[in-house]
Amino acid sequence: MPTSKLLTLVLVVQPQRVLLGLKKRGFGVGRWNGFGGKVQSGETIEEAAKRELQEESTLTVDTLDKIGQIKFEFVGETEILDVHIFRVESYQGDPKETEGKKYRSLD
Repeated sequence: MPTSKLLTLVLVVQPQRVLLGLKKRGFGVGRWNGFGGKVQSGETIEEAAKRELQEESTLTVDTLDKIGQIKFEFVGETEILDVHIFRVESYQGDPKETEGKKYRSLD
C-alpha cells in the first residue's frame, strides 16, 4: 500500500520576475525550484510553507495564496508526494543564500 508525504512549494512572484532557489543538497540537488519541503508533525501546511520559505531564502511572509495541489509518484516507488503550492507576491526581507539553497531572480 502506498504511503504519502505531505510537502509544500512556495513561488515568490512579482511583475515580470520569479525568485528561484538552486538546491545545494538532498532531493532535487542541482535543480532550480521554488522554496518548500516537508510538513512537520504539529504544523499546518501554511505554517510549514512559511517556515520552509524562511529557512531557504530568509524571507518572511504574512499571507500565502494557495494556487494548487499536485499528487504524484515516481515510477517504481510506493510513496505518493502530496505537494501544496502557494504563491507569494509580498514579503519582508531580502533573499539570502542559505545552507540549503542559493537564489536567483529570473526576469
